[in-house]
Amino acid sequence: MGVYHLMGLGRSPGVVIGPITYLGHRYQRWNEDDKKFFARSGEAKQREEGKKVGDIQALVLFTTKEVLNGRILSFGYVMNPAGRISKTPLREGGPMKDILKELLKEEWPKISGERRKSGTIFWCEIDRRDIKVTYERVVQVIAALSGVGKRGKEIWVNLTGGNNVVNSALQIASSLSGSVARMYYVQAENEDAEKCIRYTAENGYWVELPVLPLIIDPVGYSVIEMLQEKPMSLEQLYGNLKSLYWKELNDKGIDDENKFHQICLFPLWKAGLIAETPKEYTIGPQWEVIQPYRESLEKAKERKLTIEQLARQEDWIEMEELEF
Repeated sequence: MGVYHLMGLGRSPGVVIGPITYLGHRYQRWNEDDKKFFARSGEAKQREEGKKVGDIQALVLFTTKEVLNGRILSFGYVMNPAGRISKTPLREGGPMKDILKELLKEEWPKISGERRKSGTIFWCEIDRRDIKVTYERVVQVIAALSGVGKRGKEIWVNLTGGNNVVNSALQIASSLSGSVARMYYVQAENEDAEKCIRYTAENGYWVELPVLPLIIDPVGYSVIEMLQEKPMSLEQLYGNLKSLYWKELNDKGIDDENKFHQICLFPLWKAGLIAETPKEYTIGPQWEVIQPYRESLEKAKERKLTIEQLARQEDWIEMEELEF
């Protein structure tokens, strides 16, 4: 099982090619540190048999219509040797699709796995000024990938390219879905490095970012669901949930209203998911912010599509097989 890399894409081809060359370097070298780097990838059987894991199966690139159709050209770039900064010559920019496909044919095979002779690119059109549209498309992709098989596809999210809208959408989707295995960012040490197409230095280039899932246990969700219907007092909430979740509450040592308040309600209040008045609890401001994003994710899951089926049904996502 290969990795699906989700990335925002602006006008710099290096945000795609750079991390692929870095990963390809580590995948080919495969020393003990590299094995640890890729240790969470693949299947247990692969690792037990000593096979390499972490190869790239597909790229999912989120960008604008103008970048996809070539009306907006890429920035110029420098064809540097991997691991080094070069200043010249600067190649002229061009249609992003053409430039990326040409470069990927050279770099992707280095981390495509032993049996792969091609890779899949999903070109996804987003609106760089509309977080709602962009997020809805991101979660449709994540739902399609996470709903395949018992474990779903392995998803890594790159937050280097594109603008704040697409990267915010990727972060929110990662937190709410719980389906993203890894989130990362790659950084250039100076302006010369930013123009380079390949990674420029191994140290300090790859930045691992924490995926912070929004974890609410069943008791917490039940509290929120009840408060969505109407405000309730501490006594009402505890009375209702005591009968529904007797074992869960007992396991946490919750046997009275005060402990229920401290262990169950206080964390929800502190996170802004519920609010407290002198007499009762209500839905909090943060849940009102989260709920539309959560609803979009649930709707995407209900479609039960693979990413290939999604590409056939929606005009904003195009699937392309790239032969190496």
